[in-house]
This record gives sequence, C-alpha cells and structure tokens, in this order.
Amino acid sequence: MQNFEFQIVHLSMDTNITTVITTLLTTTQVPESVPGYVGFLCLTISVLFFGSNYLPVKQFQTGDGMFFQLVLTLAIWTVGFVVHAIRGFPKFYALPMLGGFLWSTGNLNTVPIIKMIGIGMGTLFWNTILLIVGWAVARFGLLGVKPEVPSNEILNYVGVAFAVISGIFYLFVQTESSEPEERQHLINAPIAEITTETEIAAILTTADEDIQSGTFFDQLNTSSKKILGISMAIFSGFLYGFTFTPALYVQDNYQNASQNGLDYVFSLYTGIFMSSIVYFTLYCIVKKNKPQVFPRVILPALISGWMWGIANSSFFLASNSLTQAITFPIVSSGPSAISALWGIFLFKEIKGRQNFMVLACGFTFAVIGSVLCGISK
Repeated sequence: MQNFEFQIVHLSMDTNITTVITTLLTTTQVPESVPGYVGFLCLTISVLFFGSNYLPVKQFQTGDGMFFQLVLTLAIWTVGFVVHAIRGFPKFYALPMLGGFLWSTGNLNTVPIIKMIGIGMGTLFWNTILLIVGWAVARFGLLGVKPEVPSNEILNYVGVAFAVISGIFYLFVQTESSEPEERQHLINAPIAEITTETEIAAILTTADEDIQSGTFFDQLNTSSKKILGISMAIFSGFLYGFTFTPALYVQDNYQNASQNGLDYVFSLYTGIFMSSIVYFTLYCIVKKNKPQVFPRVILPALISGWMWGIANSSFFLASNSLTQAITFPIVSSGPSAISALWGIFLFKEIKGRQNFMVLACGFTFAVIGSVLCGISK
C-alpha cells in the first residue's frame, strides 16, 4: 500500500483549488467528490491551448512537415517526462504507446492540411471527427473500454449532436491562404532597410520557397487542395479519436492499474516521440539523407509542442473530475472555435459577410453543444 503526502477526505465547493489539483497530481486513485469546477477550469486551459498550439508555426516555412513534427514531438515528450516526475514515476504501461503511434501518424498530415485549407478549417474538421469517435468510445464502451454514462443522457446526446452540426457549417466557409509575415516584410521593405542580416534572411526565405514550390501539394489547384485537405483532416480526426483508447483500456482492464489519467501521459507521449523518430528515419532514407530541415522553425515547433503537451495533460486532469463522455465533445468543439477566431483576426484566412454568418451559426451550435454536454454530468 502506497502512502501519499496529500490526501483529501472531503471536498466541497469552497475547497482551495490548488489543494485539489495537487491531490490529483499526487494520488493514483481519483477522489470521488472532486469539484466539477476544477474539471471545467482544466478543460478551459485545454481548449485554449489546443486551439492555439499551431499558431507559432503558421508564420514559418515547414516544408513537408517531417522535421517540424520531430521537433514538436520532442517538446511533447519533455512535458510528459515532467508530468511523470511530478507523479513520482508511476508504473509504465506499454499499451498507451499505441495511442501515441496513432496520434503521430495522424499528425503527419497537419502541415499539409494547414497549407491547403488553413489552420482554422483544418482544426475545425479534424476536431469534429475527433469529437464523434472519442465520445462514442467513452460513452458506449467500444474496444473493451467501460461505458461512461452521463447522469442526463438526453442532454449529452443533444449536446454532441449540436457540436457535430457546428462542424457541418464550417464546411461552407471559404478560406484564403496567408503569406508568412517574414516574406511580406522582405517583399515590401525599402532598399534602405536591407542590411546584411535581412539579405541572409531573404536568401533563406527564397530557398524555402524553392523547396515549397516543388512539393506535391503546391502543384494542386484550389479546388483539389480543399478536397484533399478536408479528406486528410477527416482521416487524422479518426486517428486522434482513438488516441486515448489504449490508456482507457488499461485503466478498465488491468489489475491494480492507476485510475489517474496522468499516469499514462508519459507512456502516450513516449509513443508519440518514438513513432516520429521512426517516421523521420524512414523519411531520411527515402530522401537519400537529404531531408528538408528548417532551422527557423525549431523554436516555434518547440513552443507548439509544449502547448500541446500542457493542453493534453489538462484534458487528463479534466477527465479525472468529469468523464470523457463529457470532456470529449467540449475539448473537440472548443478548439475549433478558437482556431477559427485566430484565422479571422490574425491570419485573415476567413473573410466576407457570408463566411462570418456561417461561422456565427457554427459557433452558436458549438457553444450550445458544449454547455449541454457540461450540464449533462
């Protein structure tokens, strides 16, 4: 029997939130009376970070995305190691690494998707599919997972339906690609502003453009890019939806397995990083040891990975308080709205009154769906 420094015998709405989260971080068994507001706070952090984690890389050239993913997953793994250390290095289960493999495989499509249909539309589509798959696995107990039945099933069903409908609205949104700010500055800069440093940057940017122009995706017309981009986003959404299933299976079927989802974060993140290493190695072989490497994307990729790692860990914390039948619809539809707002106000990918009206309808359904799922607990 393990002894823990932090124990909570009774939790009420006036419990100090720091104490509650500390308990969730340091015990293997989740207290039955963890306040719901703790879960919703963690869920809010997760939604904001999931909806924003690709912002750092949007304004930099990433080529085919393979080098970007390698750096991204390295950052994710470091977050997992920190969580694992905070948890006191609990038992490592190999099965959740399969979820990491599924996520890493789906994430290979991220950069091409963003380049073809934009960060807003890409996130909207893969999150809609993620919502359906992830919710169904948890709610109905698919693939050996125990079903999680909400206290109000009707509200939960209606909430999920509203969240799915919100994704249908996004199908009719027209997007425009945006040039990275560094290119715009170099193109528009007066001759007097050109220094040795900017000349070097211009040379590097030109090299990036030459590589980019030779990719398969850049040869497609606008219509083909949209069709392929949406298809790839849907495929990635399916893989993302099953990411947490192996960890849930361990919790429900392995004897004496920890019921705290944070104990599976490091295993999941290790699977993500190892899969990316394998993919990058195969990529280098195919490219005859001439991979596309972009030094300027390293820091943005690290930041993006840290944000994703924190968002996903917050999701596990939220699921400790709520259930995944509740959290999946919210964490899937919420980031879609956040990323679309970035696409509107920051990258100017979505313009026009008609697009704004369609998005407003989508946002409305997403918000209503999230609220209904939340109160269905």
